[in-house]
Amino acid sequence: MKIQNPNDLAAVSAPGVRDTAGVEGISRKDSSRAAEGAGADKAELSGLAAKISQAQEHDSTARAAKVEHLRQLVASGEYQPDAEAISRGIVNDALSNAASAGGTGQS
Repeated sequence: MKIQNPNDLAAVSAPGVRDTAGVEGISRKDSSRAAEGAGADKAELSGLAAKISQAQEHDSTARAAKVEHLRQLVASGEYQPDAEAISRGIVNDALSNAASAGGTGQS
């Protein structure tokens, strides 16, 4: 009784294969040309995707400018953070995280 192994690809003959020792090489350029001639797939982005991309680009540019401005303030010693606003923000963030986690925030 002979058992056939479907995972054994050595016995499979395919177009373009000479034998198991040598395979005809097709460069990427040649294979892409062949695919174009056979009705290549296309992907098109909608106008909304372009707008989203532009918004992200604008945001990253604005953020980089803001970070550079803050870097210059820190380097010159002019940056004076508001300690009260920072502590209020930390407490508010902790309270909202505790509330969303279902806890009261107290032990």
